[in-house]
Amino acid sequence: MSSFGGAPPPTRAHSPPRNGTTTPTPRSPAAKRYKSDGVGDGPAPPRVRTPTRSPRRSSQGSPAPGRSPSDRFIPNRTSMDFDEANHALSVVASPQRKKGDDPAANARPVEVEFRRAMRSALLPRSSGGGRRSSGGADSPRSPPHSASKIFRFGAEVQNRPDRFRSALEVIADPRQEPGNDARTAALARPVPTKPSRILDAPDIVDDYYLNLLSWSSSNVLAVALANNVYLWNAATNEVSELLQLEQGDCVTSVSWAPGGSHLCVGTDSAAVQLWDASRMALVRSMRGHTARVGSLAWNPVSRCVNSGSRDALVLQHDARARQHRTATLVGHQQEVCGLSWSADGATLASGGNENYLCLWDAARSGQAQPSECAPRAIMRQHQAAVKALSWCPMHRNLLASGGGTADRTIKFWNAHTGAMLHSVDTGSQVCALLWSRHHKEIVSSHGFSQNQLCLWRYPSMTKLCELTGHTARVLHLAQSPDGETVVSAAADETLRFWSIFGGGPTSAARRKGRMRDMRLSSVGGEMSIR
Repeated sequence: MSSFGGAPPPTRAHSPPRNGTTTPTPRSPAAKRYKSDGVGDGPAPPRVRTPTRSPRRSSQGSPAPGRSPSDRFIPNRTSMDFDEANHALSVVASPQRKKGDDPAANARPVEVEFRRAMRSALLPRSSGGGRRSSGGADSPRSPPHSASKIFRFGAEVQNRPDRFRSALEVIADPRQEPGNDARTAALARPVPTKPSRILDAPDIVDDYYLNLLSWSSSNVLAVALANNVYLWNAATNEVSELLQLEQGDCVTSVSWAPGGSHLCVGTDSAAVQLWDASRMALVRSMRGHTARVGSLAWNPVSRCVNSGSRDALVLQHDARARQHRTATLVGHQQEVCGLSWSADGATLASGGNENYLCLWDAARSGQAQPSECAPRAIMRQHQAAVKALSWCPMHRNLLASGGGTADRTIKFWNAHTGAMLHSVDTGSQVCALLWSRHHKEIVSSHGFSQNQLCLWRYPSMTKLCELTGHTARVLHLAQSPDGETVVSAAADETLRFWSIFGGGPTSAARRKGRMRDMRLSSVGGEMSIR
């Protein structure tokens, strides 16, 4: 053997085989190339592999138009229809069958065409050019005839609005319907718009500044009619007369104690009376005001009662103490027509005829010695008297207030900071407010011109429905102990019960069965069912 140049390469001696013949040892091409270069017989240097292809050049610009950047092994999830992909993966092709064994193979041509049309409509990318299974043209076990891939590596142009689930454009997703959020929420829970019962309330005083209705935790409704107070037991439908004031005097406010056994009564003669409803007896009469007492509120923690009067003062009474008046709250300039304690007993809200909304701390108003206290905050955003007050049971510091005829708004406040969160113009006088205990809703009662109740969803303040039927302004609202029923008292001398805060179909059916064929007996003609 000769090389390309130079002396012939030396040969290496090998031990002869057993048969005595010699066989040349094959040399690798690399070794031959190394020897032929005339370098020597030292060990060959490590080989350097030649790349099989030229390296890719990095792109200096953006991707081509119409294509989204993606990896060849990672699909683009935004371009995939997961419902269709899951359907394609879940349908397994059936094995080869005889034509007589496959029910789909014996289908009539019209059925086959119907299935194909439905598939092309519900799976809009289906085309007929896909892979067919051997189980028949439209076998239930065969995969859909779709030309699209399960995993998509590029963007896809949508030919139909995103809110439609299919090409039929009738199976739409209501969550994607423009402006449909309020309607969907409104229809989520049916709300009865007719009263479940109506009671007569003759001689109820038509005065915006009074508070003549209260529903106790023991399910007894107290209503003040002129100089009388009547109790209606919702469980037994019994009506009883609790008290009758002297001729010329008038009941101006009522409020049940948290336990439901004692009723506090304010009078036109500036007295605050405490009555034991179980014994039908007067426990104590407390003085201190110089004008009528139009509002009352019990502290759920300290069990003290606050009274608001036309003398612009708010007094705090402890009927258990020898000296019942424990504090005098000074901050209003005209009659105090609204009082409400927060659920934790920490903050008292008061509304006055001078358009003030005042907040008072319980720690400052509950001192051992009678003293004058100033409000922690005064809000002056209302343009009319503030009577309607209600604390949200789901948010500790959320307070709702309603203004009179010149204001017509419902305002929401952060009682901790005193900031106004929201204001809604209702279009009419706001007489009373009540929060739902089961839903994020609030009901308001109104005066001229519709004399209606409005149910609102919070915080969007979408009006869910209007409850009509009263022919005069709806002055008072009260809520049942279970939180499902609201009773309204109006100047048309009627009480109407509305089952608007029900917890669902089960509670509605139970309530309907409980009220079926019920009759309320008349007591002295003062209260009766119509």
